Amino acid sequence: MADTRKLAAVMFTDIVGYTALMSEDESAAIKLLQKNGEIQSSLAKQHNGEFIKEMGDGTLLCFNSALDAVRCALEIQQVSKGWPNLKLRIGIHIGDTLFKNGDIFGDGVNVASRIEPLAKPGEVYISEQVLHIVRNQSEMESDFIGEKQLKNCLLYTS
Repeated sequence: MADTRKLAAVMFTDIVGYTALMSEDESAAIKLLQKNGEIQSSLAKQHNGEFIKEMGDGTLLCFNSALDAVRCALEIQQVSKGWPNLKLRIGIHIGDTLFKNGDIFGDGVNVASRIEPLAKPGEVYISEQVLHIVRNQSEMESDFIGEKQLKNCLLYTS
């Protein structure tokens, strides 16, 4: 497969408290990880996205549309409420990416990975670039959380 560059909405997720759960009940932690992957993979497909990979208890997904990414993230958060211990942080940014050998790279990926840890459990944080694309959607509300020094990226919660 040839290397491809494109603008993509990149989503990072992380299970809050996974390390502690793993040290308490390894079997339950692994089941939670599997369920998380199933939920996210299924919802990414429903929202025209791609589940790229798992990294420990985190995931990397990408979408051709920022709106699809945010809608997917909100649905992931809603569905995860039905599973004990599945509390997620989600960060989304849109930027130029390089698709190479089934993986993605680039500044868009790096910024999304920095946004995700700032999110509170159960919340979705988006960059200013994503906000400009989704702010006219009546079903979405956002709050300004303050300027953060992440490569000049302003963050909002959705």
